[in-house]
Amino acid sequence: MSCTLGPDYQRPSTLATDDSDFSSDSSGATYRGAASQNSNLAPSTHVDWWRAYNDPLLNQWVGHLLAENLDLRSAAERIVQARERAVIVGGARWPAVGLGLDGSRSFTPDFLQPSERSYQSNINIGLGISWQADLFGKVKRSVEAAQYQSLANEADYQALQHSLVAELVRLRASVAVSQRELAVQTDIVVSRQRTLDTVQRRYQLGVKNTTALSVYTAEENIASAQAQRVVLNRQLRESLLVLDTLLNQRPGTLAQVETTFPLLPIRGAVMVDIPAALLDQRPDIRGNEFRLMASNAQVGVAMADLFPDLTLSLNGGFASDQWGGLFDNNNAFGSLTGQITTRLFEGGRLRAQIRLRESELREQAAQYAKLVLNALAEVETALVQERYLTEQATLLQRGTSAARKAETLAEQRYQQGISPLLVLLEAQRRRQNSERSLLAAQRASWRARVDLHLALGGDWIQKI
Repeated sequence: MSCTLGPDYQRPSTLATDDSDFSSDSSGATYRGAASQNSNLAPSTHVDWWRAYNDPLLNQWVGHLLAENLDLRSAAERIVQARERAVIVGGARWPAVGLGLDGSRSFTPDFLQPSERSYQSNINIGLGISWQADLFGKVKRSVEAAQYQSLANEADYQALQHSLVAELVRLRASVAVSQRELAVQTDIVVSRQRTLDTVQRRYQLGVKNTTALSVYTAEENIASAQAQRVVLNRQLRESLLVLDTLLNQRPGTLAQVETTFPLLPIRGAVMVDIPAALLDQRPDIRGNEFRLMASNAQVGVAMADLFPDLTLSLNGGFASDQWGGLFDNNNAFGSLTGQITTRLFEGGRLRAQIRLRESELREQAAQYAKLVLNALAEVETALVQERYLTEQATLLQRGTSAARKAETLAEQRYQQGISPLLVLLEAQRRRQNSERSLLAAQRASWRARVDLHLALGGDWIQKI
């Protein structure tokens, strides 16, 4: 029989309560009713949430990432190390058994017969068993702490996996938007080249109001557009190099990406539930709570140091001066001993250790509550961003459509000699700015969607 010292773990009180809900709305999210933190919600790390976007290339990349990423490999080894530490600590619960065999042969001068020597042989074989009784739960609490730390490392692995997958989705969307941006910029270059050709032709024909200044202005206009296209090409290439590194493949492997991807996040691809389940959903929160549990167990370890230790030892074996008959009963020896040790005075070190562990536990609880608070804020922020960015993108789409029509009309009027060149150049500039704003909003919408996945721990998926 033994007692286990130390407080029993209880989850700290946080702002994530069972009857609360997220206050923000999102046009891209689907909502479910309230559920307690003990409901049958499965962590999203076991769910392929990215498959909701139905992109075969993204699915292929994620599979490659999970199998080859070097950061994930390192994190996996940390899990192995933590598990082995738990096994090492758990070994203290069992008796230590040792077997020893030794033999010697010595000689000394024979004083009765000076010309002779006296020989003596000694053979010993013994078995020793030692066990420290866990009277006050010190070993039990130590094992608990090691096991919780191992679980925390596993949660860290899932958090890293989740973060890397989210980064991959973000890059996938960024590449798609960059490709569209490059295509738009190429169309702008073609349009401005057409304008330059028209201005040069009219200048050569001596058309009224067409001067060398008009030609230089048109040349500057197309050079600016071409320079912007070079910038976009560089940015796209850099994104592909980042993808190569993330996938643990030689930089330059992804020379181009041809498949299509939605420029705006799909509506209904994220399911948002009540904040209470967030505690069990996000792997980083689970990992922090496992560390909190480990700190709670360490308080029990420190308290057990105040009490005596009981060690039982059993030793036995056989001793003889020859191999023959070594295991005869009259050659046997053995002993059974018990030892109780306690610390009488250590200058207050032991009680200071308890206070230290209790302070660490309170600090860890405060960090846990802050992490939950930040998680709720991250979800609310992502929901707000997604909502307003969707509205912004819708308005910018309308504006861009109008800007394209205005550019087409201005070009036609210029070629017919109705409008001056500056009107056409202004229409082209406004169209380019509108296209950039729309693509920036689309890119920001994907960042907000990925941030929402990160804040939620992936998605809310009900177990069947």
